[in-house]
Amino acid sequence: MPRPLNPLRTAGPVLLAVVGSLGWSVTAAAQPAPVRTGVLQLDERRGAVILDTPQLSGSAEIIDESALRFYAAQRQGERVQAEIARLRRRHPNWTVPADLDTLKPSPPEEAPMWDLFTAGRFDELRTAISVRQSADPGWQPSEDLARKLNRGTLRSAARAAVRDGAWEAIIARVKASQEPVQNLDIDIAWTLAEAYARTGDLAQASAVYRTLLTEQTDSGLRLATVQKAMAAMPIASVEPLLALGSRGADGADEFRAIRPDVTRARMVAVLHGEPAGRIEPAELAAVGEQARRLGNTSQIALLGWYAYHRRQFREALDWFKLAQSRGGDAAVATGLALSLREMGQARDAEDVVFAWRAASVTNLALYVDIMERSLGESSGAAVEPERLDRFAKVVLATGSAEGAQALGWYAYNACQFDAAADWFQRAVGWKPRESSVLGYALSLSRLKRTREYLEIVNRYDGLFPKVVDSSSPNPTRRGATPARAGRLRQRRSRWPPRPPGSRSPGRPSPRPRSRFGRSPSCVASSLSPSPPRTRCAWARAAPFRPVPARASTCARCAAPRL
Repeated sequence: MPRPLNPLRTAGPVLLAVVGSLGWSVTAAAQPAPVRTGVLQLDERRGAVILDTPQLSGSAEIIDESALRFYAAQRQGERVQAEIARLRRRHPNWTVPADLDTLKPSPPEEAPMWDLFTAGRFDELRTAISVRQSADPGWQPSEDLARKLNRGTLRSAARAAVRDGAWEAIIARVKASQEPVQNLDIDIAWTLAEAYARTGDLAQASAVYRTLLTEQTDSGLRLATVQKAMAAMPIASVEPLLALGSRGADGADEFRAIRPDVTRARMVAVLHGEPAGRIEPAELAAVGEQARRLGNTSQIALLGWYAYHRRQFREALDWFKLAQSRGGDAAVATGLALSLREMGQARDAEDVVFAWRAASVTNLALYVDIMERSLGESSGAAVEPERLDRFAKVVLATGSAEGAQALGWYAYNACQFDAAADWFQRAVGWKPRESSVLGYALSLSRLKRTREYLEIVNRYDGLFPKVVDSSSPNPTRRGATPARAGRLRQRRSRWPPRPPGSRSPGRPSPRPRSRFGRSPSCVASSLSPSPPRTRCAWARAAPFRPVPARASTCARCAAPRL
């Protein structure tokens, strides 16, 4: 069972636990601003780069036009048209290069080899080249075929390594090619940088991205490079790359299209305690406006967690309410409940986390914590029977030692010692802690169950000193000294052990005791061998007789209120 939450000590870890899953969702849900679409035609030595739809602009893709150019150079019109049709089906934004008529033909004997290259059968192509060289030692493939074969082989190997997660293999393969970063196809360079980042070498990853930004002049590819860096590295490592952005004649930032994404990444870093650049109020307002306009739940929730982190609880509450109205999940419910509690609306927070307790262990722990505080702060005042009943059911179903302990102290302070002893016994059985053992011992003491009391004292003596020091050693007398407690323990140790489940001669069978109140409840019936009741006792009688709020002892039995 998770530890109960504390507003000063554990709210931070709970916040990190919840937003730990937001890092990816925020990045994935971010809506990149539109960039130029279509084909960015580089020189003929490399393939063209296509920027697909604006939503996918962060994933620029290389289009291999090698086969098309070969067929055009060979003046094979039918194959040219077939290849154009294939490329258009695969990449709707692609356009036909304008220089196909100017290409020089390759040697005719390479035609079968180009067919193998077009089919991606690189191993068979290398075998065909070896066979031709063995028959004609002086023959060499054309420079164009050899260059594109090396590039195609490298790209194929990189894609396979990415699919298998073999990042070290990607780095080794690129190093073996001895190609400088600026000569690599840009998608291979992006993959290389990601491989460095995935293996923990952020310095090398940053160096690759910096080289691309330095060598590349096309604004679309520069923007895509920064987006790739944001997806692969922490925002602190991306900040120096953002500084490389140029400004236009109007003073506009080159990377202004992704500024909302940058702001969100900085917010996530702040929530995780990582370094990040300064978030300007105007940038935060722009992110908020975009979140409202798009209605993206994860973005709205991120704003709520960021406001909660800055202790702006009213603002956080508004954001979480908006996220919940847009179909929020269990993490949103956690933020909503935490904000309500900080605003002094603990009763509303209790209802929220109770409704979401099954969807998240965090919400279950928060529900137990809120009820534990509510019972501890009740000062003897009776809590609504419905709340007690549903809380007791949750405690029994989940085996929450914290919840059982809270119910035990609530019953003890209301002088319901039978119920207190039963709850403390369960709390000790689920998770022995000093507070639970102490409550169990005090309850047994008030019930004059001497034998069981001494068993508890002997069992936990030395482990939980307060069990002996803070309770009366003699359950029937006050003022006994620790020395007398030692004699009692020695006397107890000489008692013959009793077999489990047996009772003392002449001792009547214990009747089922209720969790709260004098009559068994439907919840209490699950703890005893008696059959379950069809009607909850909370609805028949008040479970507790309250004591004065400021009394330090119970006026009826003089028991200390703890």
